[in-house]
Amino acid sequence: MSRTAKLSVVLPVHNAQSRIAAEVERVLEALSELTHGAVEIILVDDGSRDATAEVLDELRTRYPQVRIARHNRRLGMEAAGQTGLERATGDLVFIQEDDSPVRLADLRQLYHVGRDETVVAARAQSQLQPSQGPLLRRLKAWGAAAAESLRQDAAAEPIAASSTRGLQMVRRPHLQLLASRSGSHLRLEAEHLTTSQCLTPAT
Repeated sequence: MSRTAKLSVVLPVHNAQSRIAAEVERVLEALSELTHGAVEIILVDDGSRDATAEVLDELRTRYPQVRIARHNRRLGMEAAGQTGLERATGDLVFIQEDDSPVRLADLRQLYHVGRDETVVAARAQSQLQPSQGPLLRRLKAWGAAAAESLRQDAAAEPIAASSTRGLQMVRRPHLQLLASRSGSHLRLEAEHLTTSQCLTPAT
C-alpha cells in the first residue's frame, strides 16, 4: 500500500457535543503521522438530541477533511458505522465500533496490517476476544457473499453487553470486488495476529 493511499476514518457519535471536537483533532493529528495522502473523517451523527449537530457543522467548516452524515433517529453504532462505510471514499476505511475515543495504537496497528494488500478486513481491540461477529456482519451488510464461506455464522452470534469494542479496517476496493457477481466465487480465511483479526482471500 502506498504512503499516499487515501484513508477514511468513520466515527459514529451520539450526544457527543462536549467531546467530539477534541477527538477529531486527535485523530487528524494521528493520520498526518501515518500518511502523506489524502484523509477524511466521516462523522455519523446517530440521532443526537443535544448540540452535536451544531458542533459537527462547525468542525466541517474548520476542517476540509471532515464529512458529516446523519440519522434522523437513533439506529445504533453498528448502523452508523455502516453508513460511514457507504459514504467513505478512501482505499482503507477505519471504523470505530462505538462513540468512545479511538485507541491510536489500534489505528496504527491496523494501518500497518493494511499495508498487506491481501488483507480484506481486520479488527483490533485492546482485549483479545474470540468474537469476529462485528466485522463479519459489516462484510455481509456490504453484500459480500464470500463472507458466507467462513465457518462462523456471525449473524447468529450473540454479543454480550459488556464485550470490548474495537476498531475495524476494511479495504474498500476489495469489498467492491466481493460484492460483485464474481465475488461469490471467492472464499475468505480468518487468522489472528496478536490483537488483530484479519480476513484474507483464500488461495
